[in-house]
Amino acid sequence: LQWEKCLHHLIVFPRGIRGIRAATNWHQTNARSFDSVFVEKHEANTVLQRWRRANTGFLEELKQGNLERECIEEICDYEEAREVFENDDKTRQFWLTYPYRDPCLVNPCQNNGTCVYVGTAYECQCPEGYEGRYCQTEFEDSLKCLYQNGYCDHFCDGSGERRKCSCAAGYGLGEDGRQCVAQVEFPCGRLAPQETGLNQSDVVLLRTVGANQCPRGQCPWQVLLQLNGTSHCGGVLIYPDWVVTAAHCVHGHSAQYLTVVAGEHHLDMEEGTEQYIPVSMVIVHQRYVPATGDSDVAVVQLSRNVTLNRHVVPVCLPTRNFAERELLPIRYHTVSGWGRRTSGGNTQTAGAPPGAPISPILRKMLVPIIQNHLCSQRAKFNITGNMLCAGYLEGSQQSCRGDDGSPLVTLYGSTHFLTGVVGWGRGCSHPGYYGVYANMANFVDWVEEAIKHPPTMTAANQNAAETPADLLQQKVV
Repeated sequence: LQWEKCLHHLIVFPRGIRGIRAATNWHQTNARSFDSVFVEKHEANTVLQRWRRANTGFLEELKQGNLERECIEEICDYEEAREVFENDDKTRQFWLTYPYRDPCLVNPCQNNGTCVYVGTAYECQCPEGYEGRYCQTEFEDSLKCLYQNGYCDHFCDGSGERRKCSCAAGYGLGEDGRQCVAQVEFPCGRLAPQETGLNQSDVVLLRTVGANQCPRGQCPWQVLLQLNGTSHCGGVLIYPDWVVTAAHCVHGHSAQYLTVVAGEHHLDMEEGTEQYIPVSMVIVHQRYVPATGDSDVAVVQLSRNVTLNRHVVPVCLPTRNFAERELLPIRYHTVSGWGRRTSGGNTQTAGAPPGAPISPILRKMLVPIIQNHLCSQRAKFNITGNMLCAGYLEGSQQSCRGDDGSPLVTLYGSTHFLTGVVGWGRGCSHPGYYGVYANMANFVDWVEEAIKHPPTMTAANQNAAETPADLLQQKVV
């Protein structure tokens, strides 16, 4: 008798998750007794409204899958989507963007990865030996970051059970868990595509300066630091509103007298690429000692952001481990600048008037890193662990000098990172001496902290404006 009653009051729910949920909810609400489970035929539509399919009847299953019919007019499952595309890759691509799906119902993770779905996103927890968004990449983790930087484009962290890749500011980690993909138009450390051909002024400059010229747009992080409107030092753009330079370039000078010129190339010409930005704050490293040149690093904040373009791009800051493990062992690095003498003690070409540039054209040169003990023997003064030496013994000022405060950058893959800052000392102004740079591996953490938590403007500028006599009594820590 009960079975006959079931047959006369059969309720049909749609297939899939929607139908199961509807049946469960209806049952919990109405199934107080067996007799109350079923309703008359004319009442059934008040319990569940079932949308009519675009094609009804048993012949529907004989038709080729239709995306609108299967997944837009109705909520479809993975198998129904597969009937539409008839291709595993296309189905997977659609399924990951389908707004009504739970991606973990059909596990997108490969190689026995576990799919974890939280809110509107999911991630694959990969088994040992696999990585990437879908656990699709096999790798050997035994050496972590020691071998080929863990195959990471930028930074490799081997402090955990498994190594982890990360990227510099402006980049995002790719699906393979290794590649760094630019997320902004002008990411740090990347040169913009070059304009084709040379104009007449470029040809004249190449003939005048020679092969050491840095073509326009090829050293976009190089900036000029002016003091009272006069060329004073070099610097390097690290963020749209922050510049790193040598401490001796800004020590003893108030920010109100300093201006940063980004996009500068020819000092004697206005080329339309220059951006003049007043300095609002100067922060000198607290352990800078003028007597020894130790910790010769400072950061200056601009009163407004520069406009990024192919002529103005910041260089990337490395992590300390990345700089020491990957950048410094690289054979050649690039120093740039105009070769001006500045207030830090680097001498210039004999007979040139004070402040005169070696050339008005921005230049660059590849230089090798020299071991500190070899550099100390030549320089006749102590090269501390906060310094780097680079250059050639047979070099002259015209071939290896940058401006004080100018950058030493290292190309890693397709990205340039800041390795050093032209510092205090003889530099390579005379044959037989190497260039001396602040070792940025020791200062990147300080730079980041100074930018995130700068001192008050008054305190920072008072510190920068101390006289040399105030700091001569400090000791190197």
